[in-house]
Amino acid sequence: MDSLKIDLMKLSAAPFIRRSEALTTADSSSGSPGVSFESLLENSMKKINDLQLESESLVNRLATGDVEDVSAVVLSAQRAEFALRMITEVRNKLVDAYQQLGRLPV
Repeated sequence: MDSLKIDLMKLSAAPFIRRSEALTTADSSSGSPGVSFESLLENSMKKINDLQLESESLVNRLATGDVEDVSAVVLSAQRAEFALRMITEVRNKLVDAYQQLGRLPV
């Protein structure tokens, strides 16, 4: 059972490692060693907005009868909802961390 957990952990970590290496190499030309937090949040917000717009577009097309595959519309709506929930949780954690920093004695 433990070997299965390790194998699953290796499999799940592999895409993250490749992606983080790609992000680091993509920004190495600008002179910074990694991705700035600001650009990471900005890109995430843009992607979430794109997902929301795509979902809205598919729902509108479904209402007019232009979509044959209803499952694509449902999947798009679920992706957009999940992404919005995730970014909301990130925002909540950031606000909480900021408030905790404000409570620290100087």
